[in-house]
This record gives sequence, structure tokens and C-alpha cells, in this order.
Amino acid sequence: MAIKKTYTWPVLTCVISVFLVLIALPPRFKQWTPSFIREAGLHFGLDLVGGTQLDFRISEQEMNQQIADLSEKISKLEETHSTGDAIATLQLQRQNIELQQSTIVEAIRTVLERRINALGVSEAVITPSYIGNEKHLLVECPGVVDTQACIDTVGKTIKLEFKEEFTEATEEYERSVRANVATALRRMTESGEILHVVAEDLSDELGMAYVRDGRYFRDTLPEGLEDLWSKSPGERVYQREGSLTIGQEDPEGNVSDTTIPGIFLSQITRERTQTGRTVNDAQIAFGLLQKQEPNTKQKSNENQELNDVPPLVAATLRQMKPGELHIVSLPDNTSHILFLKAFTAGREEMEASHILVAYKGATSADAGIVRSREEALARAKELRAKIQSGEKFEELARSFSDGPSGAEGGSLGLFGKDTMVPAFSDAAFALKKGEVTDPVETAFGFHIIRADSEPVTLSDKASFEELTLSGENASQRTEEILGRMQRGEVKNTEDMVFMRSLFFSLKPTGWKDTALDGKHFRTATVTLDPVTNIPVVQITFDDEGGKLFQELTARNIEKRIAIFVGGTLVSSPVVQTEITGGTAIITGMRNFQDAKNLAQDLNTGAIPAPIYLTGQRTVEATLGAAALRASLRAALIGIFILMIYMALFYRFLGVIADVALSCYALFFYVLLKLPLFLFTDQYVVLTLAGMAGIILSIGMAIDANVLIFERMKEELRKGKLLSTATEIGFKRAWPSIRDGNVSTFITCGILFTIGTSIVRGFAATLGLGVLLSMFTAIVVTRWLVRQISKTPLAERTELFGVRPATETSD
Repeated sequence: MAIKKTYTWPVLTCVISVFLVLIALPPRFKQWTPSFIREAGLHFGLDLVGGTQLDFRISEQEMNQQIADLSEKISKLEETHSTGDAIATLQLQRQNIELQQSTIVEAIRTVLERRINALGVSEAVITPSYIGNEKHLLVECPGVVDTQACIDTVGKTIKLEFKEEFTEATEEYERSVRANVATALRRMTESGEILHVVAEDLSDELGMAYVRDGRYFRDTLPEGLEDLWSKSPGERVYQREGSLTIGQEDPEGNVSDTTIPGIFLSQITRERTQTGRTVNDAQIAFGLLQKQEPNTKQKSNENQELNDVPPLVAATLRQMKPGELHIVSLPDNTSHILFLKAFTAGREEMEASHILVAYKGATSADAGIVRSREEALARAKELRAKIQSGEKFEELARSFSDGPSGAEGGSLGLFGKDTMVPAFSDAAFALKKGEVTDPVETAFGFHIIRADSEPVTLSDKASFEELTLSGENASQRTEEILGRMQRGEVKNTEDMVFMRSLFFSLKPTGWKDTALDGKHFRTATVTLDPVTNIPVVQITFDDEGGKLFQELTARNIEKRIAIFVGGTLVSSPVVQTEITGGTAIITGMRNFQDAKNLAQDLNTGAIPAPIYLTGQRTVEATLGAAALRASLRAALIGIFILMIYMALFYRFLGVIADVALSCYALFFYVLLKLPLFLFTDQYVVLTLAGMAGIILSIGMAIDANVLIFERMKEELRKGKLLSTATEIGFKRAWPSIRDGNVSTFITCGILFTIGTSIVRGFAATLGLGVLLSMFTAIVVTRWLVRQISKTPLAERTELFGVRPATETSD
């Protein structure tokens, strides 16, 4: 027992000391250590490392609408003298919403802080701001390099909604859309709200789209807004009916344009200005380049026979597909950029006439034809003999041909070789003008064919745009120009109008709202589908939500129900049967992490009102790297001077205090690197305010040592031993140390509870420093002095700032 009692604490102290030193070491000196030691580092705030500042506007439109609806219901009940219970219930609901509205800023601030912490950002600095009647939150995301990641995480809307199928544009639906338009206009005219605020509030609704900063050339304006081209910027909002054209993807992945009719509320935001427009039309681009580049010439070729163009150009065009750009260089030191619009391959053509003798069963044979194949062949030979005897081909065709061309004397006019069946074409194109074939059999019957012209072979034809460059380095210049065109750097200067628009679709989106939404949500958990073994999210509703879900599934059997989260469709399963029990399954997650993130968002991410980003900026560190180094240098110099002062004034006791202060610095440095309570994902964040708290706590740590040492010196002057003076000094100094530190700690608690994020940073570091200073002053310093009291140095009181008794008596 004695051995265990002797060595347990020293061994434990050594282990802890080694652990602390490893944590404090820079990463390059501890690559061999476990990750939680190797990756431990300081966490800095926005004022030291920079980051992103976001301005979010809180939308209270939904709450205001709920209060207005409840007030209207209460007024109607009071007019009809309904029972007091019904009115009291509605009044209680209204009071709850009004109470929630009064605390909306703090409620959202709490959620945003949680989101930023989940993002892995250092310390959330969230400051309420008020602009007129609008409530804003200024959010600082320290250390964030990817601004969009911060926006997506902090400003995301986690709103759970269930919707039914709805595809028919009924009169009732159109009336509701027009009522929404009228309501939006009233908000702007009666309440003085601007289009941007109204549009943000409504943009998450199905069938509505908000374009905050639309930029349009004249020919790209949405249909119905053409007259706004000549309007001037201002506060006026124009209501126009028109349509939007959007690309929609089918199940096979093909994208096609779809036109959606609707109503626009639009506003011109800026003066029309000229700007560069990327030219995608080759004819226009070549025309611009002809004006901009020396020694260039544009030419448009429509149905150009390739026999009449240079052979290299013709060969290149034959290898191209419509829409392609190619370069060809010619021996005359010219270089050509070709854009193929259309290509028609050359073909053999001729004029001919024929007499058709059909038989029963032949293709397209008239129902009245009853002759057999043998009889048809005999008739064809007979007709051929009559032609040879001098009878006119045309008269025989009119009298005996079974084909539609008989009325025209058998003339087929001009045709290509590939337009006739092979047997007919081979026989016809082998003739010379005026020659007549023997009977030729095809699926239509027997033909007697006469060549009315010699067969000719037509040239390939192409419609193409051509830009020719001549002079020195023509080939190199052509390559450069083609590169510019492919990169979209060929631009034309055109007027552009700047417009803000809110679009109300008169065509249903395919879904309609139901009474089941996030208000009835209870929990979300990740499970595995027992059939597919794919992760899914199982959500549980409260009692009322369970009943609503049961009713929803009962009336939508063999129909789809859509599950939206944050306005995005995440799942649309087909209901097979009525579902009871108050649980629903969300499918469609690609992996377990996606399912986990969705469940976490649903459980912890909901906010009581929508927020919209109204401004953002990336801020640099307040001090900057140089200023931070200067501040640290000043702090180190101050501590060094303080340690020298302690050593000079208190001699050996001052050295002990300096050792204790060094331990304090080490402990504090390690605690800044470790997570709070060791097993959480929260860290102490070092900000300018936090640094002020650390420096102040260092001074308080010295204060404790000063109190202890002064009491010890009083006892040493009385001639007491160092060991006795130590115990008495610590005992007498403890009440003062305790009272001072407790009062400071209480102050820190108050600041942390009611203060802003910046004040909380100061309070947290100061409170932590107070606890550490008490530990180093009471435990470390006492242990060191006790060890010294066991050595011969304890007898030399002059080392502790007390003159020996003999010197005093003299």
C-alpha cells in the first residue's frame, strides 16, 4: 500500500504532463501520434481569420397572415354570438402566434448558431438588426472560404410539406392565382412593401417563380413583357399576362422547351445599358469579325453546288455535320472558317415515262383488276410490240396503264434514282434518251419504261457560312479566331434591360397543398428498407398529424403523394394502401450520409419563419496577419516583463510564481485546442474579445500569487519556518482569492447568459482563465513551495524577499 501511495500521483502527473506537452506541440513534431492529438489546433474567430458576413431578412408574412385569419374568424364568431369556448380557443392560438412572433429573432438566432457550429465554423457572431419594420440578422461565419457553402447551410429552409397530385387548370385554380396576384399588389400599395420583399415571401410557394435580377436583350424578353423594353426604372410595378419558356427533362433524359402561361409582376430596376452579347449565330459572328479583323471576308452560301467551290473546301464540307465549325487552308495562302448549316448529297436524276400492267395481288393494285400474272406479262409484251410498230407511247399509256401517271401519258417527270424501287431504277437509268425497256417486273406489276432524258448526276449541295482570311499568318489567325468563337468571346454590343419579376403560373405544377405539414412533425430517424436494403428516413407525426396522414393516403390510393423538404421534391411514392400508425417513409436518398443529413435537418434545422439572404460580403481579418503578430508580440513582451518584475520583487517566490504562470499558459493553450468537456464537438474560439479575457485572467492569476506571497512574508518575518509560513499564508490568502474569483466568475456567467456573441467570447475565456488561475495559484504554487521547504534553501529567507532576523535587529 505504501508503494502504491508513493508512486501513483507522480506517475499520473508525468502521464498528464506528457499528454499536455504533446497537445501543445506543433503538428510537424507529432506526426506519429493518434489523430485526436495530431489534429488538435486553435480555433480562431472571424475578427482574426476573416470569413463571410451574411445579412438575412426574417419574413413574418406567414405569421401575419395567420394572425389576420384568426382575427377574422374571431370577429365572425363574435358577430354570430357563438360559444365562448370556440372564441377562447382561437384567441389562445392567436396569442401563441403573437408570442412566437415577439421572440422570433432570438429563436432564429439560436437555430443559425447551431447550423454554423454544424458547418465546422469557429464562432457564430449573430447580431440582430432592424431596418424600418424589417427584422434582420447579421451572421458572421469565421474562417469560411466557400461562401456558397455557408449560405447553403446557414440559410437553408427546412420545411416539411406533403402534397397531392393536381394537374388540371380549373377555373377555381385560375381564380386563386389571380387572387394571389391581387393580394401581392395590395401589400405593395397599401402596406408600402417593395416587390423584392413580397417576391421573396412568395417565391417558395408552388407555381411561383422569382427572378431578382433578370437581364434581357430585346429578343429574349419573356412573352408578354415586350412593352416594358421602353419603360424607365422606378418603383412602379407592372402587371402583365404572358408566358415563360423553360426546359423540362423527360424520364429518358431528353430536354424540351415547355411554355407556361402566367401573370408577371415586373419592375424595371436600372437604366437600359449597352453590353457585350455573345454571338452564337455564325452569320452574325462572321459579319462582326469581318469588321473587326483585317483581311477578312464573309460569304453566305445557300444551296451551293460543291462542284463550284475549291476541292479542299468541298471535301471538308462533305465530312462535316450541320452545326459544326471547321478550318481549311488553301494553297493560295488563304484560310477559311466554315460553318455548315445544311448539306444535300448529290444524286442521279432523269425524266421517264412508263406503262404499268398490274395483276391481282400486286402492291397497290386496283380491286377491279382480276388478271393473273401471266396474263399481265402477256399484255405488257403486246404493248411493247405496239410501241415498236410505231404506235405512240403516250396514247397507249392513257389507254392501258394501271398506274396514276397514265392520265399524263405515263410521264413520271424528274426523279432521283433512289426514289424508285431498285428494279425500276436499274432498268430506267440504263437507258438512253428515247429508248424503251422490255417488261420490267416490280412489286407493282410489269412496267414498260421509256427514257425521256439522259440520266444526269447532280453535284452535292451545301448551305454554309464562310469567313476567309488572307495575308501573312492567315492560318494562325484563323485558329485564334476559331478559339475565340468556341470560348464565346465574339460579342456584339446590344442594349440590355434590367428587370425584377414575380411570375404566377396559370398552369398547375402538378401538386397542391394539404393540411399535413411540418407543424405535425415529431421525429425523423434513418432506417434501412427491408426489401432493397437502401437507407430511408422514417418520420413520425403527432396524433393529429397521424390522422391527417391516414386520411391523405386513404383518398390517394394508386396515386402519388409528394414529400417536399425546403421547397424541393425529395420523394413522390405511389400510395398502395391506407397507412395508419402516424409514420411515413422518405425514399430517394443516394447513400446513408444523405439520409442522415436529411434526418438531422428535419430534427434540428427547422426555423419558425423563413429567412432570405439580402446581402453578403467576404470580410478580411480585422487585425490582419501583421497586426495579429504584433499583438502576440506585445502580449509576450508584457508577460516577460511581468515575470521579471515578480522575480525581482519576490525573489525565489517570484520564480515559483513564474513557473506557475508558465503552467497556466500551457494549460490554457491546451484547453483552447481540446473540445469542450473533451467529448463534444464544440471548441473554445479565440477572438479579439477572447484574447482580452485571457490577458485579464493572467493578471488575476498573478494577483492570487501576490496575496499568498505577502501573507507568507509576514509569517517569515515573525521567524516561522517556510513550511509553516506556507500553510498559514495560503490559509489566510484563500478567502480573498476565493471571494475575488467567485465574484468574477459570477460576472462571467451573467455576461455569457445575456451578452452578444462577442461578449460571450470574452466571458468564456475569462471564466476559464479564472478557474485555471485558481488551480495554478493554489495547487501548483503550493506544491512547488512545499517541495522547496524540504530543501536547505528554506533556511535562507533572503531568497524569499525577507531579510534575516539579525539584519532586522541591527
